[in-house]
This record gives sequence, structure tokens and C-alpha cells, in this order.
Amino acid sequence: MTVNSELASQYLEAGDRLKQSGNFDEAIALNKIAEIYYDQQKFAEAIASCYQALRHQPNFAAAYKTLGNILQAQGKTDAAIRAYSKAIEFDPNFVAAYVNLGSMFYKQGLLDDAIMYYQKAIAIQPDLAAAYWNLGNILEKQGRINEGLFYQKKALHLQPELEAIQ
Repeated sequence: MTVNSELASQYLEAGDRLKQSGNFDEAIALNKIAEIYYDQQKFAEAIASCYQALRHQPNFAAAYKTLGNILQAQGKTDAAIRAYSKAIEFDPNFVAAYVNLGSMFYKQGLLDDAIMYYQKAIAIQPDLAAAYWNLGNILEKQGRINEGLFYQKKALHLQPELEAIQ
């Protein structure tokens, strides 16, 4: 997703105005700024914005998830896993953090861990097609073809357009 520079400038200016307030709205704005920097691949600035958000709200799960995304994009898998885990610590129902952890463990070849996190995401949000799809792929990779196909069919039932992009 690309954010136009005018919108990015507006968010950055808003973040500058909010830096002294120290409230949750500021943490939300700073996290949004971090996401904009992330979209622009300005990772140092994105990380700095995440840390600013966390200074104002140390238990802000969304900022930890954003931080995890940035670290993942930089290839810092272990640090990304820690960030996503922290997001879940503060919000045990944070589905996106579970899915991202599943993806991190999948990339590391830790398939049982990946399966566990995708299953947790599905337990929280049973209509999450991406988690079913990813789980199905892992099960197929493990030679569990019928189980894998079951989850992939479930994903396609929930989100038919997945078939076109796969």
C-alpha cells in the first residue's frame, strides 16, 4: 500500500503536534506515522515512531505489531518474533500478531509452531481465510495432503478470490 506524500506529511505534522500530550490518541497517531514510514520503506523513522508510541503507551499491542512488521521487512526474524509476541502479551486476541508469528515460524522451518499460531488465529477469528490457506500449505508440505486440502478449501470458501492470486 502506498500512501501519497501529502497524506504522509499531514500525519507527520499531526504527530509533531501531539508529541507533548502523552495520551493514548498520541500513541495511535505515532503508530499510524510508523506505518506510513514503513510503507515508504523508511525503516529507521518507522522504528523511532513505534518506540515513541510505546513510550506513551507501553502496553500498546498495535505498536508492537507494527514494529514486528518493520523488523520482519528488515529480515530481523528473531526481533520480529519478540515484537509480535509482545503484542499478544498485551492483547491475547490480536489475530494479526498470531498470523504474523505463524508466518515467521514457517519461514524458519518451525512448522509445528507455525501450525499452532495459525490455529490460534483461526480459533479467535474463524472466518480468516489467510490463516486457513497458510495452514493448509504447511500441512501439505508435511505430507498431510488431505488435511491441507481441507483447510485450503475452507479458505477458498471464505475468500474465493484467493484462488485467482495463488
